[in-house]
Amino acid sequence: MKRLIAIAAAVLALAGCGGEAIVPEGSQGAHGHGANSAAPPVPTASARFNDADVMFVQMMVDHLQLGISLSQLAMDKATKPQAKDLAGAINTTQREELSTLKSWLKLWGKPEGGGADLHAAHGGQPLLDNKVIDDTKEKSGAEFDLSFLNLMAGHQGAGVEMALAEKKDGMNPEAVAYAERVMNSRQGQIQQMLGLISEQ
Repeated sequence: MKRLIAIAAAVLALAGCGGEAIVPEGSQGAHGHGANSAAPPVPTASARFNDADVMFVQMMVDHLQLGISLSQLAMDKATKPQAKDLAGAINTTQREELSTLKSWLKLWGKPEGGGADLHAAHGGQPLLDNKVIDDTKEKSGAEFDLSFLNLMAGHQGAGVEMALAEKKDGMNPEAVAYAERVMNSRQGQIQQMLGLISEQ
């Protein structure tokens, strides 16, 4: 778990500490501040793209699916209200993003699969996988909350790392703009989660 916190903190330092967390309307952020109720919709992608765009979108499809699975689990099991609210916001946002990214791959004539293999080819396996999620199901109470916050903070940090690579190497304007959105929203979420972890 300490490794996940370190990864999330390092990503924040690398990318800059700005960012807006996305939480449900009317709820409060980890420090009592209001936040945006919803992110703007991700636009339809143009047909101009390169290999970096395809790799980013394929990896994000796999990444989003794992994040949705973990957030759904936290919506059911989290005991800390702020953690439950954050899980709900992540679930909603990432479902919308997943649908859009799948439509981009269809437009480009590229398969959805291969995200996990791409992770392996570019630095290792993702921090989160189905086995880790299954193991987390066995936890409850404060132990579950802490596990969820640590895992999701590290997972969202990995999303920021992928977005940084897309901003550097991608050419599709919508994919690059989405990468910027990922950086901003995930950095805000990581800050919230690190704050909640410090309160445990």
